[in-house]
Amino acid sequence: MAEGLLAGTRCALMIDLALLMGLPLFWWVMGMAGRRAVLAALAIGGVALSALWLLASAAVMTGAPITSPDWASAHILLTMTPIGPVLAVRGAALLAVLIVVALPHGVRWTMAPAGAVSATLAWTGHAGATEGLAGSLHRAADVAHIWAAAGWIGALAVLLGAVMRLRGGDDMRPVARMLARFALMGTLLVATLVVTGAVNAAMIVGVAQWPALTGSLYGWLLAAKLALFGAMLGLAAANRWRLTPALETCVQPQRAVAALRLSLAVETSFAVVIIGLVAWLGTLDPMAPII
Repeated sequence: MAEGLLAGTRCALMIDLALLMGLPLFWWVMGMAGRRAVLAALAIGGVALSALWLLASAAVMTGAPITSPDWASAHILLTMTPIGPVLAVRGAALLAVLIVVALPHGVRWTMAPAGAVSATLAWTGHAGATEGLAGSLHRAADVAHIWAAAGWIGALAVLLGAVMRLRGGDDMRPVARMLARFALMGTLLVATLVVTGAVNAAMIVGVAQWPALTGSLYGWLLAAKLALFGAMLGLAAANRWRLTPALETCVQPQRAVAALRLSLAVETSFAVVIIGLVAWLGTLDPMAPII
């Protein structure tokens, strides 16, 4: 049960921190004003989820239920493992988000501390355990991977919200233009995800060991993640080349809006499932056989 709670907490934390960085990035690229209250809520949520993640990690280490926290184990994690420095940096960066977002034009500048916050996730998974120069390369690739994923998730959240708010008499063209403008950003994000994902896979497993993944739970979950990623690419392509042009021309707009809503909702759902798989993968030994 503790392992499931740890993976679930890590998943929720990853979604929270991805939105914290991805939303202001997308707002900035699109020239949108953004919402301070949303970013403040995500920063506070990041603090709460980080604390819960610490307690869940202590529960996994000791086998004690999280309802009766082992504070001594939590203290050991904070003072004798990398978790302590990671949470210190994350806490400082989250505080910076709360300060910056309250400033005039602060929504745009939250990207800097929010990027630092999301980067701390690279030190709590397999990349954090890699040592030496290889470890530095692995963490750099993981940070870039996290940032690209955050950009895509933030974009999906804004685009889905915009399409859900469309009504029959609304002008569809502003939303269509926003979708079209996302094309270049989306291409850059996907390219970054593919390259850094390949680097991460090579660093975690080793190219020579890839065939052995067919007999491990890690390998099957990774295959599921890649399949969902491929499906997201297909949906994104349909959005760009079929559904967005239909929205721009206003030919059968209601039908186009309904199709776009469904496509973006499914794509967002796949993104959430992928994050859940990533959170689970981070707790597994890649070479451990399926029992």
